[in-house]
Amino acid sequence: MKFGEPKMDTISEKEKIDNAFSNIQELRAGIDVWQNNFHEFDVYTHSENCVKQLSNLTSDKNMLAAAWLHDIGKPVVAAEKTDKVGNPQEKEPGKPYHEFTDHEIVGEEMVRKMNPDIFNSLGLDQEKVAKLVGCHYIPTKGIKKLRTTTNFEQFINSFDDLNNTLSNLEVTKEEVLTIFLADKLAQGNGCTDQEELFLIRETLLKENQTNDDLRKIYEMQKQMYGNKE
Repeated sequence: MKFGEPKMDTISEKEKIDNAFSNIQELRAGIDVWQNNFHEFDVYTHSENCVKQLSNLTSDKNMLAAAWLHDIGKPVVAAEKTDKVGNPQEKEPGKPYHEFTDHEIVGEEMVRKMNPDIFNSLGLDQEKVAKLVGCHYIPTKGIKKLRTTTNFEQFINSFDDLNNTLSNLEVTKEEVLTIFLADKLAQGNGCTDQEELFLIRETLLKENQTNDDLRKIYEMQKQMYGNKE
């Protein structure tokens, strides 16, 4: 290239991943599939937003791919939500909310069965991406259990269970907690528990958690949910 010539535009690694995954049929099946009142967006737009949130936290290619694919199982398992008397729960008329039982398990297998060429062409580890998809919901399940504990001893036991689970995965605790955080922030205005989530993530990533660390979370949840001694 001669001096003074304009540089050729280059496509970033993130853009390559966006181009590869944003239009695949299994993801686009999430368009107009609505989740619950804690999610501002449909499943597809939520996944787009998850990628944006994650890109502020890491540039890891496998993580970015997992962010695109983390909810790929939701359209497959989607079941419309109803109230106790069978009336549909809706975002607005004609836009029913859904439940997504085992979406992460289904999603992991879907990623594992995808054409490997798409991953190889981008230098991605398909198996690792699949495992990240399968693990991304573990922190949410664990935090829901923490919220239901009614005394500090129960809370400590539940926290230890979650910490041990995250410490014994085939992907790192930090990776799982990072995609989890991006997933939660991608809820948009529906994510009203950011302070709690940041504190739990920070505490889980500490090498040694003290009772004072855990007490801070416990007292915050006591104020938020009011079901603790």
